[in-house]
Amino acid sequence: MGISVSESSNVFHVPFSSFNNDGTPEDGFVDLKAHPEWIPVLPSCIGWPEMQSLLHVINAPQTPLMSLAAAQHFVPGDSSMSRLTSFVVLCPAEPSEQDKPAMKNLADFLRARIDELMHAASQALKQRLDVEIRLELQPTRFHLHGVDGWSLMLLTYVCADEIREARKIWGIVLRVLETALPTYWEGR
Repeated sequence: MGISVSESSNVFHVPFSSFNNDGTPEDGFVDLKAHPEWIPVLPSCIGWPEMQSLLHVINAPQTPLMSLAAAQHFVPGDSSMSRLTSFVVLCPAEPSEQDKPAMKNLADFLRARIDELMHAASQALKQRLDVEIRLELQPTRFHLHGVDGWSLMLLTYVCADEIREARKIWGIVLRVLETALPTYWEGR
């Protein structure tokens, strides 16, 4: 298991643009803080209750955070291993140009707390959990707010012998995130 914190120089745009089948751009951002009822119908949440649960925690009305994007998928490749990768991008609920120190503080807190909780899970299960977690700070342009701020991308990579086991371990990682995040904002 490994956990790292890094900083990207690539600017993340909100709303970001994806391309429709006809090649025209489409805004790809849903404000789940304002519309949590949309969580169950997001493509990244259909059939993935673990992601739904995490997004509900991040976007709850009492939290100082909101999500900007999330997705997960199994990586094609070696048939003897199942690899599941995911990401969640989060930022302050009210973005500002002063976000970098707060996002760095959150990343450092999460690195320590996730490490502690994942080791506890590994010991309780009596198995090594093959997980890599990257916490990446990224400059973010919030077009709707007219602000250049910062966000934090939580990337996870899980490897296991079979799909069911990879999904179980990934679920543990998301449950750890659900546990760690409230302890951060409750301690603020």
